Amino acid sequence: MINRTFVLSHYRFMSLSQREIQHFLLRTGFGQSPLEVKNLMGSSRASLVESAFSQAKSSAPLNVIPNPLANGREASNLKVLRMILKSKKETERLNKAWIKRMAESDSPLLEKMTFFWHDHFATSMSLAYLIQVQHNTIRKHALGNFRQMLHAMAKDPAMLLFLNGQQNRKGHPNENFAREVMELFTLGIGNYSEKDVQEAARAFTGWHVNRSGAFAFNEKDHDDGQKTVLGRTGRFRGEEILEMLLESRTTARYICSKIYRFLVNNTESESFVNEMTDVFIRSGLDISAVVKHVLLSNEFYREENIGCRIASPVELLVRYLRVFRLKFKNDNQLLALQRSLSQVLFYPPNVSGWGSQRDWVDGTSLLLRMRLPLLLLAEGEQLPSAKSDPDMEEAEMVEETENRGAWIKPESDWTGLESVLQGIPSVRWPEIIVSYLIQRDIAKNDLDLLTDQSGKESGPALMRALTMNTLTLPEFQLI
Repeated sequence: MINRTFVLSHYRFMSLSQREIQHFLLRTGFGQSPLEVKNLMGSSRASLVESAFSQAKSSAPLNVIPNPLANGREASNLKVLRMILKSKKETERLNKAWIKRMAESDSPLLEKMTFFWHDHFATSMSLAYLIQVQHNTIRKHALGNFRQMLHAMAKDPAMLLFLNGQQNRKGHPNENFAREVMELFTLGIGNYSEKDVQEAARAFTGWHVNRSGAFAFNEKDHDDGQKTVLGRTGRFRGEEILEMLLESRTTARYICSKIYRFLVNNTESESFVNEMTDVFIRSGLDISAVVKHVLLSNEFYREENIGCRIASPVELLVRYLRVFRLKFKNDNQLLALQRSLSQVLFYPPNVSGWGSQRDWVDGTSLLLRMRLPLLLLAEGEQLPSAKSDPDMEEAEMVEETENRGAWIKPESDWTGLESVLQGIPSVRWPEIIVSYLIQRDIAKNDLDLLTDQSGKESGPALMRALTMNTLTLPEFQLI
């Protein structure tokens, strides 16, 4: 009889292939340069996981916006508070700072999981400082405990204002937060009733944002009457509703399903997600425990789970930034690229967050994605037109138009690829470049076509031409 524990342990410490290492780097981060991949050859699953989690412990908060209400200052009322905190420019500054952090961080796993939870707790508003507070709350708990994260996010000022918590008062409950905490943050659609939402909303009455922009509980606005939620009756407060949701196996499975679809495959393996759920519950809802379980598993490295996810626009953009160490002279172009690709950090389309997979590629968006090598790595091109932003003011529209009309030519670093190809006959370059940039098998005629398209170039020019042609293959969109 085969000892399953021994087999799993054996695989954990076996050296991974180049493709498996790239798979790990793309799913737990945004990819690395070919030289960095080469330097990791000989690594095992266990060593990569240990390194990734060790790096994640050293990341600092992202603080680029000063608190406009520091030192005990207060706004005279909520309307004035919104006026003080509202700044689309500051939110955009936070956006660019996070993109740069993703591109340069030594803790890509933390950035990737912060990105995951940013979509899970989708919040869109221009109260810049509060958005920064929320971002750092997510960052703090991204690999921590989900119980602590949910309680912190339920009292997050940006979340409360976004989901109308300020209007949730005794006698006039607002159901928005109660509905979303069940539907999107914990149980998932179909696992609660309308009555549960109505009664839970009463439990959250009095959860407000004070004049300093912080969470506050207003006792006189709280409904202290009996409520029946998920089959239980009592004079529940909001914290007790959250605990009910956290005690449910349905919540644990819902979270594990989302993590699986993000890290492994958009087509769920029911048996493995159930296994993840058991790990998650036994660990006391420790996010790190379940993520480690995934990354050490055979499931993560199955052939059908490699190169099967379509990269989101942010994942794709940051991959370019990391692989080629791109430096923009005008960092507003990072914003313009996000708008053109239809995913702008801190501006999810609604409380459900962004779409996924095939939502990212239609005829227009795929052509734009395949033009990115010319935009980012060639001699320069004009930025593509972005979809209109209804929140953009007239002056910002002018600036955005000027940015799109500007030629984009970031500095790029090719030394990583040059080092990998050094000493190797150029006739082998196409297959090597493809092996570092493409996770799926491609047909031999596509490989031959890369050489044909590169013309009579040689040396560094040939390397760049082959790379550019490889980046335009549809398979490059798959991570």
